[in-house]
Amino acid sequence: MGTIMSEDVVMQYINFSVGEQIFALRIDEVHEIIRMVEVTTVPFGSPEIRGFASLYGKVVSVVSLRVLLGMPEQEDTPSTRIIVVPYKNGFVPLIVDMVDSVVTYDRFEEPAEEHRRFMIGVFDKIGFCADHRAGILNLDVLLGSLIRS
Repeated sequence: MGTIMSEDVVMQYINFSVGEQIFALRIDEVHEIIRMVEVTTVPFGSPEIRGFASLYGKVVSVVSLRVLLGMPEQEDTPSTRIIVVPYKNGFVPLIVDMVDSVVTYDRFEEPAEEHRRFMIGVFDKIGFCADHRAGILNLDVLLGSLIRS
């Protein structure tokens, strides 16, 4: 895959799934994790934007991480969660299929070439799926591409 990179400090990450894929975000990149809320859809909107919801007393766009990553949308389940991440001067709610755990990693590998555009690293054998790898998402790239589209 690539050279194993070490970080100067041990970092905690939140593991979550989107489809069959497992991803991670640094815990300091997550403002809050909440249960799915009512989302008002908007016809003819961008496919990544599921709709709008009231969050922190403001109406915000709710983003489907599935669609943003190029996966087909699916119905919400009782495990569906929203990971609220700070971005620019506000917050972006990201819909994910399931949040699993907080884990600590101090080393990760470079992602495969085809994933480098939206991941900064990959961990092996994590939490609830020991056969899978968790990709560390690069929120600046993912959300930056959303803003430009």
